[in-house]
Formats: sequence, structure tokens, C-alpha cells
Amino acid sequence: MGPKKEYYSPLFPRSGSRVHTMLVNCGHECVTSPSYSWDGMKRGSSDLVIWQYTLSGRGALDFGGRTIPLEPGKGFLLLVPESHRYYLPEDSPGWEFLFASFNGSESVRIAGECRRHTGPVFPFAPDSPVVRAAREILAMCRENRLQGPYAASAAAYGFLMRLLEASEKNRTSCDDDLVGLVHDYCLRHISRPVSVEDVSGFAGLSRWHFSRRFKKACGRSPHDFITDLKMRVAVRRLQSSRDSVKEISAFCGFEDPAYFCKVFKHIHGATPAEFRSGAAAAALKKRRGKE
Repeated sequence: MGPKKEYYSPLFPRSGSRVHTMLVNCGHECVTSPSYSWDGMKRGSSDLVIWQYTLSGRGALDFGGRTIPLEPGKGFLLLVPESHRYYLPEDSPGWEFLFASFNGSESVRIAGECRRHTGPVFPFAPDSPVVRAAREILAMCRENRLQGPYAASAAAYGFLMRLLEASEKNRTSCDDDLVGLVHDYCLRHISRPVSVEDVSGFAGLSRWHFSRRFKKACGRSPHDFITDLKMRVAVRRLQSSRDSVKEISAFCGFEDPAYFCKVFKHIHGATPAEFRSGAAAAALKKRRGKE
């Protein structure tokens, strides 16, 4: 994977009318140095939409408390200013990608709509309309075919419409994956008091959109899902360990053991101590029946 950089930033005389969607830059690049790193909170305060698509190699994105690998076929959609960082990981030999950036109020609105459907990262086939549109914008810049701000705005808007269409089509499968994503996140952070805000940020969605989509996919609220998962983990600990109720409470992310016992009894109809005593008695009865 050799070094490569093709970069265009079209500049036009200021027009009389305000343009609400504008191409800022685009390019095709291959980076091999770990110094390649962009922080969404250190790129100024002006609104900017960034799309980037991996062609080969691997990059990484830190977003919402998790690190997302950016492998071939994966694209991301980010906003500036925003808490994120994308970079070349130290264990990656290189990262080749296409990119395009846009500004204007309509660009931000469309990007937000796409993100509400799919989150910040979703896949594109190499011959998908989105990737073809990105390559066409790059070719127009390379061949100097963007004659004026209105042509550049039209190209930007056309690309964003392809992106919006793709996010709508990808929405159903993304909702199905949402439950598994939350399940895995909660298990990895089982000893923390995980909130709906934590998992919605992890998914790259607002709390409102996350809760609505999660309930549609799962049939219950994310809060109920998280609580039930923690209680099922507590049951396994009560059955398989000699940890005290206080220790199990802390292991499951409850700071107050009394509250843990209250929630446990509400779900299982018995306190943790009663549950453990009952389970032990049932196991002893079962063993004696086999003797």
C-alpha cells in the first residue's frame, strides 16, 4: 500500500444568494503514519459534515465510548464540532479511503437524518450509488467540471440524497442489530450503573430516537432491558458463587445494595437472600431424590 493523496477544495467567488449545501473538499488518500488523527472537537466551531469510506487497509473511529474498526466497505458520517476521533491505529499498516466534506444548514440537517437511521458508521458496496457519487464528485473536481458554486452545491446535494436513500434502506437491519449491540455493551460494563444515555451515545443516536427504535425492535424500553439483563446476571452469580449480596450488587453496577434488593424482588418475587436460600433448598431436595 503506497502513499497516495489526491485532494481538492473548490473555491468560488462569493455568490449573491446563500447556498445551504456546499462541497468543502474531497479526495482519495492512503495514509501509513500513526500521526494521522482527527479530533472532532479540535477542528473549529463552524458546522462541517464529513463522509469517509474505506477502500483498503483499516482505520478506527472513537465514538460514543467505543472504538469502531473502519474496514474495507465501511463508511462513516461525522459532524464538526462533535466528540469523536478517527485515526490510523498503530497495528494497521495503512488506510486507503475516499472522503468528502460539506457545510451549510441543509448538509447538517441531511447528515443528522442519516445518522438517526443508522448511526455514524454503516456499510456501502464498492459499486453502490453512494460510492459512485463520491467518485463522480472527485472526477468533476479533477477535470475542473464544477463551474461555479451552484454546480458544486448541486453535486453536494445529489451525493447527500444518495446517502439519505442508503441510510433509509439500511435502517431495518440496523434496528435488528441494535438489541445485540446494547446487550454486548451492558455485559462489558456490567459493573457500571449503565444508563440509557450511555447506550444511546454508544449507538451514536439521540436518547429519543434510540429509545423509540430500540422499543420497536425489542418490544421493551432500553431501561427495562438493561435492568432485566443485570438481574439475570445477578441470578447466575447467586447460583454459582459464594459472593455476598453486597458484592453481587456491586458486580451488577448497583451502588446501593438496598436498592438492588428492591429491584431484584420486584422482578423475581424474592430478595436475593431468599432466592439463594430457595435455590439451595431445591438443589438439596433434588440431590436427595436421586440417592
